[in-house]
Amino acid sequence: MRKYGNLIKAAVVSLLVSLVAGLSFPLAVSAEESNRKTVRVGCHEAPYFIKDKNGRLSGYSYEYQRKVAAYTGWQYEYVEGTFADLLEKLKKGEIDMMSDVSYSEERAKDYLYASLPMGTESYYLFVSADNQDITSKNLSSLNGKRVGLVEGSIMKDLFLEWEKFHGINAQIVELNCSDEDTLKELGKSIDASITMDFYGTSEKYVPITKIGSSEFYFVVNKNRQDLKTELDAALSRIQDENKYFDQQLHDKYLKASETNKYLSNEEKDWLSSHGAIRVGYQDNYLAFCAKDPSTGNLTGALKDYLDYASSAFENAHIKFEAIAYPTALEAMEALEQGKIDCVFPANLTDYDSEQLNIVMTPALMRSEMDAVVRASEQKEFLRKKKVVVAVNEGNTNYDLFLAEHYPKWERAYFKDTPKGLEAVALGNADCVIISNYRFSNISKQCESLKLTTVYTGVEMDYCFAVRAEDTTLYSIIARITGVVPDSVVHSALTYYSAEEVKANLGDIIKDNLFVILAAIAIILLIIVILLLHNIRAEKKILEKEHQVQDLNRLAYVDSLTSVRNKGAYSDYVNKLQERIDNEEKFDLAVGIFDCNDLKTINDRFGHDKGDLYLKSACQMICKIFDHSPVFRIGGDEFAVFLMNGDYNKRDELIAQLERKQTEKNAAVEYKWEEVHVAYGIAVFDPTHDSAVSDTIRRADKAMYENKNKTKSDD
Repeated sequence: MRKYGNLIKAAVVSLLVSLVAGLSFPLAVSAEESNRKTVRVGCHEAPYFIKDKNGRLSGYSYEYQRKVAAYTGWQYEYVEGTFADLLEKLKKGEIDMMSDVSYSEERAKDYLYASLPMGTESYYLFVSADNQDITSKNLSSLNGKRVGLVEGSIMKDLFLEWEKFHGINAQIVELNCSDEDTLKELGKSIDASITMDFYGTSEKYVPITKIGSSEFYFVVNKNRQDLKTELDAALSRIQDENKYFDQQLHDKYLKASETNKYLSNEEKDWLSSHGAIRVGYQDNYLAFCAKDPSTGNLTGALKDYLDYASSAFENAHIKFEAIAYPTALEAMEALEQGKIDCVFPANLTDYDSEQLNIVMTPALMRSEMDAVVRASEQKEFLRKKKVVVAVNEGNTNYDLFLAEHYPKWERAYFKDTPKGLEAVALGNADCVIISNYRFSNISKQCESLKLTTVYTGVEMDYCFAVRAEDTTLYSIIARITGVVPDSVVHSALTYYSAEEVKANLGDIIKDNLFVILAAIAIILLIIVILLLHNIRAEKKILEKEHQVQDLNRLAYVDSLTSVRNKGAYSDYVNKLQERIDNEEKFDLAVGIFDCNDLKTINDRFGHDKGDLYLKSACQMICKIFDHSPVFRIGGDEFAVFLMNGDYNKRDELIAQLERKQTEKNAAVEYKWEEVHVAYGIAVFDPTHDSAVSDTIRRADKAMYENKNKTKSDD
């Protein structure tokens, strides 16, 4: 009985404890909520605070403050005003904190600066586009001119230092307005304006010269040491979480505005007198570059790169003339003879380029390098002491690449890559080094020769080679590499690497045997029907049309995953664009999905396991987004267009995708049965997106951010 009595007492005590805990928990939560500090923050102009037409906020400082709040628990009260007015309010204690404040000893007397900066901004001197009096070639033309800047900003001190250094004596006009509004005074109350390059547009305002740069900080009211202590701790935690946070915000809100998108007068003069930039490129080198046999024009990632670069600058349009050469060596010889202005692709060390009197531009593209080896020796290849590598004759890039990274390897030269692969299969060479973007072009031959790939762990840069004396051209190309987004390069390489190269007529017949036989059968059938059953001709013709439609449908289906392919994707995007151009209103979101580690699975377990991995990932995407069209747009990439129901519950579907991946990966036995999909979702916004391609580009960028985050988490 005593035993049962003790059990009853224990149960009663446990129940009372649970009741007390249950009653106290809401009180604790409520107390925590009531203890959250409300911080009054200054809210000034873009790009630090951006308000859309619906009143939604974004921007450099806004996003930074939200990150701070994640560590402090602060809630904000936003006070709008000009930069100068907000600084005064902060000094009087009417607000508690402000962002984007450069450091000066004078300001440090009135405000508490955070211990870490929140970024760096650059300042430029602008004039109106029609101003011919003030030029970058003659800075003394500023003497006596009225130079406007925001009242109370650090730009005044920087300009005074710059004036002293250059021996200029201008009249400074301080304006109580936003940075952007100072530009509107050009030609009125001022002759020149100093502000960040974010606000300058080549149609109205032209940057003359850079005045300087400074780090900028969060500052708090002098009497709020408590806020500064919490702020400093939060900034330190943010750096621990992501040491590139400042740079990522800069790239997101400021980078697109940098004056790198403007050519200098010297560069524009060079283009005007020189004409089109003659680009020599290596033929038959997809996915990077090749001469299209049907048109004779350039195709490949280089084509997309030059197309984008031609209109990437605000104040100039660049023309390119692409000229094909059979080998990189012949292109280099043409460069030396002055027949062309630059060569792509080039990958020389500083020493090798100096010997040839050329310079390498910053890299346009970068690729992982694979060794194509006999499948039977895949695991043992990297441990081999003696390696004979097959190299194409005249390929100076690979020659020098091997000399730098694999100096002990013996080289054997062959006419082209197919001959080199045959040599590997016959045992006359051990490997062929090739970019991973070019493997699809040789995959069929590798399959027939029983060859596979091994990742070497080395990457290769693809640059332009320019004559050492062509310094202005080098400057222009260096600017180009800074304004062409990585997403453009990646998308182009992914697209062209998936393009199959038909080696000969036999391959074409083999690949399309079913279609050819079906066409022959249809023709014969029509002839027989016309001869024997002329009266039923119309009915048979209709049957033929249905068959043709079925064949067209097959042409738009991916053979591996059975979803729609790249051709269907392009047609679908064009149709969406037509609806938008016709001002049709509808909700649209684009999802880009990338199958992580496909190459690793192919290398470790074989391409058949990689195919199973792709099918499994595709099936999961299709089941979750079952009301949206799914397309396979690259080797490991899929696209989904969300409308109606799927659009409204897109966040729920993404959460379901992550949950399904976790459940599946925990249940399967083999690595290739797991599914690891990186994703990016972007909503079409007619106020920012001029075309569907803009939304796709943002979704692709979001996908890569998700991929990088996943890798860093691992």
